[in-house]
Amino acid sequence: MQSPDGCEAATAHAGIDLEAPLSPPVERPAAEVVESAFRAAMRLFTGTVTIVTTCAPDGEWRGIAATAVTSVSMAPPTLLVCVNRGSSLHPALVATRLFCVNGMHQDHHALMPGFSKPEHRAARFRTGDWRHGTGGVPVLAGAQFSILCEVVECASVGTHDVVLGRVLEVATRADWDPLLYGDGTYLRQAGR
Repeated sequence: MQSPDGCEAATAHAGIDLEAPLSPPVERPAAEVVESAFRAAMRLFTGTVTIVTTCAPDGEWRGIAATAVTSVSMAPPTLLVCVNRGSSLHPALVATRLFCVNGMHQDHHALMPGFSKPEHRAARFRTGDWRHGTGGVPVLAGAQFSILCEVVECASVGTHDVVLGRVLEVATRADWDPLLYGDGTYLRQAGR
């Protein structure tokens, strides 16, 4: 099934019918109870903060803060990022099919309000050493890592698209001190 933006809706995987009833039947709590508990549990996941960027067809840079990023495969190198379809990044990402995952270093903390709070959207790209990468995609010089990808597949799940990107270019920073996020706050790796 295709969503309006061209992503495939996630309904089956490897021959598993995700629409079939569970066997044995499972009693489920109310949706709002599960959603609230799930949101609280997800706050406890700690991950490296990234800024996912792209360049819209009109040349405007777009970006969002994200922790829902992970590697999928080493052969070929493939990355997964989850993007809210309501974000300012989403339409440009769908149109250009190029994006960069910029991993934040501890010294990039000042960039975060512009990318994590819609009311600070005008401040995006005003802080930091942003450069034009392949296809005009913004790449943060001095990022802990920057991984430029081309979209090869996406699936719509709830409010988000799960986007798979084939890795085209990678840059890393030697001094390892990533900016982490967990339980609603920015953190530092233990022992740093």
